[in-house]
Amino acid sequence: MFKRILPALGLLVLAPLVGEYLLGNIAIDALPMIIGLIPLYGGGALLIREVARRWRLGWPGIILLGLAYAVIEEGLLTRSLFDPDYVGLRLLDYGFIPALGIGAYWTVFVLAIHGVWSIAVPISIVEAGSRRPDTPWLGRVGLTVSAVLFLLGGAVPIALAGPAIYPLSAAQIAWTLITAVALIIAAFLSVRFRRPLLAATPASPWTVFAITIAAGLAFWLPSLLAMVGIKLESVVPAWITVGFYLALYATMTLLILRWSRRTGWGPWHRFALGAAGLVTYAWHGFPQPPSFPAPANVDLVGNAVFALAALGLLAFVAVRLCRTAPPT
Repeated sequence: MFKRILPALGLLVLAPLVGEYLLGNIAIDALPMIIGLIPLYGGGALLIREVARRWRLGWPGIILLGLAYAVIEEGLLTRSLFDPDYVGLRLLDYGFIPALGIGAYWTVFVLAIHGVWSIAVPISIVEAGSRRPDTPWLGRVGLTVSAVLFLLGGAVPIALAGPAIYPLSAAQIAWTLITAVALIIAAFLSVRFRRPLLAATPASPWTVFAITIAAGLAFWLPSLLAMVGIKLESVVPAWITVGFYLALYATMTLLILRWSRRTGWGPWHRFALGAAGLVTYAWHGFPQPPSFPAPANVDLVGNAVFALAALGLLAFVAVRLCRTAPPT
């Protein structure tokens, strides 16, 4: 039984490690904080994965459920979508939309972070190393436990903020819930729009990996410029940046949909996508300053440890994948 649920346990731990530590947002000296992050990140990723595999929603369903998770976390839990001075960073000023009370840039940026890296990347890596990547790992009890974990994890950021938490209006709560529910419904409806496979060869896994790495670099370029003192808002209008992100998302979505419709698409291609996401976070962790102050040497050592661990994990998964799906 332990072997059967081992991938689920791995996903519980990997999701917060990727979502916060490999990203560089939390330094290694704050590793005990993972206990409070596992229910939210791990519980959310596991719940999404089990729902998607149980109802055969496929990867479009996982991505849409991941976006719903992102809306809930950033809209209702941390409330960074609406808080104009969240952790003192003024995240909403760049491309602020008064009618909605959100920042266009921050919204399209942070939702992709959670939908792709916090949810999809950990799921893809653990599934690639699993003997049952396309079937549920848990029964009804396990599914219920993962849902309870996620609900308990959602209470953590609210409890930590305490009385200082940003108060949401009824309209903000309503629109957040409506958006999340719409994404969940879209995930379940996405199975109706599947098209038949084409008898064609997709791009090689290495090509998929290289293009995804380039897309990751493009995604993080604005934040890298900010880290070296170039404020994007003083150089590029907000709506140009937002348009750039939307074009990047559309391009990668169309490419992946085009590749995955071909009969040659397989586990190595999916692993290439997840591996590129993991490598992107591994290099990004070095210039990313941690949210909680940490000595520079501790931060550097931690980034190196997490990056090497990520590369080691990819090597381990690649070896296992060679046994279950030998590369052609």
